[in-house]
Amino acid sequence: MQLNTLAFLPLAIPNPPKFIDYWDTISYSDMITDNYRSCYHIPIYVVGEGYTEFAKNTPELICWIDEYIFSFTGPTRIMIITTPPNGINPIHIDCSPKKFDTLQHKIRYVFQGLVSSLEFITETNTIKPNDKDYCFVMNGSWPHSMHNDNNLRKYTLAIGAPWEPSYDDKKYYDLIHDSYKLFSDDYISINKSELPVNYKDFFESKYKKDLQQL
Repeated sequence: MQLNTLAFLPLAIPNPPKFIDYWDTISYSDMITDNYRSCYHIPIYVVGEGYTEFAKNTPELICWIDEYIFSFTGPTRIMIITTPPNGINPIHIDCSPKKFDTLQHKIRYVFQGLVSSLEFITETNTIKPNDKDYCFVMNGSWPHSMHNDNNLRKYTLAIGAPWEPSYDDKKYYDLIHDSYKLFSDDYISINKSELPVNYKDFFESKYKKDLQQL
């Protein structure tokens, strides 16, 4: 297994506690709108500010984050991606062109919805992960999309910047190594040679001026 071709891998950490009944009471108007991905975000941890009021209503989730996430990422942005019923996250790339060739691994957990609704887009086909209940890491620099094909909101925990893993991060490498031993059957590897020819079209429009460096 190579880190630079990893597209998807379940992680050997416990699943976080769920608070779906509470999140269902939160209006979209109180969330952060993400027009690029056609979804909404419930902020859980904001760098420089700490845990949000939303997070303080789910103290068990705070404990889980402190123990299983911040123990190797340090304080970093955490959101709950909220996709409306039957909503579609169009094909997108979760990094800038400047970061495209770096290790853009993103930690996720699907509280409600299907893991297999995620699709990685290649030049010849789409690749879906197995639908199992686990935390996972995915390569955010690979073009991907998601269709929440049911009548409930999809809630996905998302660990974001400023945390970025590196090849010499021993804690992260050990986690990936241990996870691969347990979940090799669910591991997805994709080589950059399989990128869609038009992959540059999927970057967020604000990065248009930076595409020339790819």
